[in-house]
Amino acid sequence: MKLGVMAGTPVDTQMGVDYVLSKGYEAVSFACSKSAPEQNEMQILHKEELLQIAINGCLDMVKHGAEGIYVYCNSLSGAIDMDRLKKEVPVCVVTPLDIYKMCAVDYKRLSVIAANGQSLAAIEKTILGANPECTVFGAGLLPLVVEIEASTPPQEIYDRFQLKKLTDSFVAIGCDALILGCTHFPYVEKEITDGIAVPVINPSDLMLEYLEKNK
Repeated sequence: MKLGVMAGTPVDTQMGVDYVLSKGYEAVSFACSKSAPEQNEMQILHKEELLQIAINGCLDMVKHGAEGIYVYCNSLSGAIDMDRLKKEVPVCVVTPLDIYKMCAVDYKRLSVIAANGQSLAAIEKTILGANPECTVFGAGLLPLVVEIEASTPPQEIYDRFQLKKLTDSFVAIGCDALILGCTHFPYVEKEITDGIAVPVINPSDLMLEYLEKNK
């Protein structure tokens, strides 16, 4: 199965491509912007333009043989009207938000680290839409995204941003699990997982299962 991988920047797009290739899929790809700051600005100030860029990118990947679209970007998924995009694209499209809807029913208190506040809000809205009794709290960490794009070593990022203290505070508040609400963040998944006493949710595998079931 050939997948079209779309994300906000060339870095997380390539992360998505590398991931699906490691799982035995073929891939074509499309990045919606050149950098994390540019993508952040477009998500907040130019949503309609970004939606059209994303639709055109998906259609181009379908022309190049994509049998499903793997949106490897939480913030992009929450910033644009994905229902409109899915109506325009003639193959199955999956986003991390689709997975959070399924996970929401299993937890009462979910913590989230996201790329920005807008993405955090979109994830919260998605989870509460699926499970109104779930409490959602977290942080938007665009500077962390920038460091990952710069290939700063994972342990250095973990230590410099004091992620242990952040995740400990989530546990102290009573979270049942931590969502990696940005597809950049698996870059530091091992460090985060080793330092937290609750499950860490990375939606990547479940997104592939979704595409397989709905192709």
